[in-house]
Amino acid sequence: MAAASSPASGARERNEEERQAKLARAEEDVRQIVAEFHARSPSRPGQPIGAAYARYSTKHQDSVADQIRAIFADAARKGVSIPLGHVFFDLGVRGCKNERAGLNALRECLGAKRAQVAFFFATNRLFRKTYRSLQFVEEEIVDRGLRGVFVKSGVDTADERRWRSLLTMNAMMDELVVGSSGEHIRAAHEGLIEKGFVCGPIAYGYAGEPVPRAVTRRGLPRTVLVPDPVTAGVVRRVFGWFVHDRLTVMEIVRRLNDDTDIPLPPRSKTGAWTREVVARVLRNPLYRGWLRYGVTESVWVSSKDYARKKRRPEPLKEQQVENLRLVPDSDWHAAQVLIREEAAKVVGRKPRDENASFLPRVLNGLFRCPVHDRRLYVGGGGGKYLVCKACLGVSAPARPLYSQLPRALAVRMTCEALAAAVRRDGELVERVIVGCRVAAESFQEIDPHPADELRTRIDRLDRQIKFVLRNSGETDADRAEAEVELRRMRRERDDIRAMLAAANAPADVAIPSDAEVRALVADMGRILTGLAGGTDADARQVRVLIDRLTGGRIDLEQIGERRAKRGWLRGRFRLRLAAAVHPAAAVDDAPVVVIDYRDDGPALPDEFIADVKQMYDEGLLLRVIATRLGVHRNRVMDALDAWYARRGEERPDGRGRRTILTTKQATVPQYVAIADRVKDLSDSGRSFAEIETSRGWTDAMVRAAWRHWHTSRGLPVPDGRAVRKARRPAAQQAPPVAPDSVDATGGRPPPEQ
Repeated sequence: MAAASSPASGARERNEEERQAKLARAEEDVRQIVAEFHARSPSRPGQPIGAAYARYSTKHQDSVADQIRAIFADAARKGVSIPLGHVFFDLGVRGCKNERAGLNALRECLGAKRAQVAFFFATNRLFRKTYRSLQFVEEEIVDRGLRGVFVKSGVDTADERRWRSLLTMNAMMDELVVGSSGEHIRAAHEGLIEKGFVCGPIAYGYAGEPVPRAVTRRGLPRTVLVPDPVTAGVVRRVFGWFVHDRLTVMEIVRRLNDDTDIPLPPRSKTGAWTREVVARVLRNPLYRGWLRYGVTESVWVSSKDYARKKRRPEPLKEQQVENLRLVPDSDWHAAQVLIREEAAKVVGRKPRDENASFLPRVLNGLFRCPVHDRRLYVGGGGGKYLVCKACLGVSAPARPLYSQLPRALAVRMTCEALAAAVRRDGELVERVIVGCRVAAESFQEIDPHPADELRTRIDRLDRQIKFVLRNSGETDADRAEAEVELRRMRRERDDIRAMLAAANAPADVAIPSDAEVRALVADMGRILTGLAGGTDADARQVRVLIDRLTGGRIDLEQIGERRAKRGWLRGRFRLRLAAAVHPAAAVDDAPVVVIDYRDDGPALPDEFIADVKQMYDEGLLLRVIATRLGVHRNRVMDALDAWYARRGEERPDGRGRRTILTTKQATVPQYVAIADRVKDLSDSGRSFAEIETSRGWTDAMVRAAWRHWHTSRGLPVPDGRAVRKARRPAAQQAPPVAPDSVDATGGRPPPEQ
């Protein structure tokens, strides 16, 4: 007997215990049924051997014993014997799933032909998909010459003329019943929601309150959704941290995990708060009292054998329930705007070496190309620059932004300019207080017209969205275009809802004191100076401050030549100092600030320039000079440029200077280092081949060392014949013969008598 149950990923321990208990109970029931039928009709020699399969779909069912009993009764009538080891079942597994432990065990049994007849209670116990049922019976049963019987459906493959038609008809009805029952279930759920009953999982921050004399079909008390006194406060704190204190999501996660008194979400798989859980809390519209049902639907992917969540164009039901509100509309909509703004700023990848100190992301998405009206994205070597993707597709002479913006330089110079503007403005405190007073007086007279206009725009967008949903097109291209347009209109509707919530929010403006304003200004200067100096600071708070000061946009333009290292980028923005200190003090005339993103570096001392020129005249390489002075090679070049510029001259080209240098390398080449040793070994009578073999040097290296030894001393380089002749012993060398000692015949004279 083989048994299997549905996967329990993420299930609680209690559910697992219940599943194990059902599994043990089902196995015991099957043993009793098999023993009972075997006692009535023992198996006989030559009797056909069968196999039985049963299944039910949900954990709330328990019908395996009934299915097996009906199967054994039909097998007894047909004279088929089913051993205990040939009984297979699956508990709590959907009929559309192909990979099941019990069904796979049946496949293995039929493939080995240990059974001649396969029994099923009904066609819907095999599959809820028509083509799956036909495929299984054809490939696993009929093609192997076996017999398949569906007890309650009246399908028997022994009836060769009718079994395919009967199986197809029953399988189609099974699939139709599943679809229609789903609609009935959803309609029932909508009715329960209308009455205020809980239908589905309970979100964090709420609890189910039992309703007297109202029970479910399982006999459990029905509950209504109410705010939980403990977790509802946690939700409010999360929104306050994110919207008002401007903490990052990860900082909120750390605070929640550090406080052991804060309960975890009920379905937490990690046992801790995570970024995904906090983001889900911030996006849930239920916290503003907007209850939605049927936002997503499960779509079964047959090729992958699992269900995938798919977002519906519109929820099945939406309604406002004020007693479920935990946060005001203004806070919830402000959180959605901040989430979208944060997502828009993520325009680069994480560094591969996990070191982001020289690749700050605090200004990502702030700089824009005014010609193409696009944000600059991370690019260039090592991701250290910001570039306009549209400009990259334009030829260099016509490219609006030719130069690339160094990210670290942009952060430093932007923060330095903003910090200097804060320090220079001596009237900033007074202007902030005056602006707050003006705002407080203006809020005494509330103008209802902006709110009415926003509601009109929301209604118009609602009608447009419904029209696009009804007319999404007939082709894939039309539907894709409609989906893009729907996303755009929904984002616009969410933004307008946020504006409406802010307009309806209480508009009490508190006028800060001089001390409070001075503390805010000092804090602004400290944050900007700290980030410009590379110290640690909260990136999100810094970015919020920079967005307030710049309006969230810095336009760039190309300055200088469109050549490498001959141009740079200039940024322009309107400075909103008073509004950055206090939002109600937005009475600035917003002067334009210009920043040239060009790292000229500090002025070079005259002593440094003189030292560099002296070493340069001595014939040292630039790299050697930089090493001796402990600076970068570019600083040496800047010093030389400064020396020649003071005299109205241009620094000589390095390639021409290199040809006249005695030492052309910063380090001694190996062939120079071994030149003396090669000469000694050669003088001792060894050939080049022997020197190479004994020392592990290459032929080219030995010959270069030989050549260098002679040329460095102003000597001609001897060829191979001269070397070999010099090595030959004197006895082997013939003495020279005088010309007059040769006779007429060309021979030598005879020795003297």
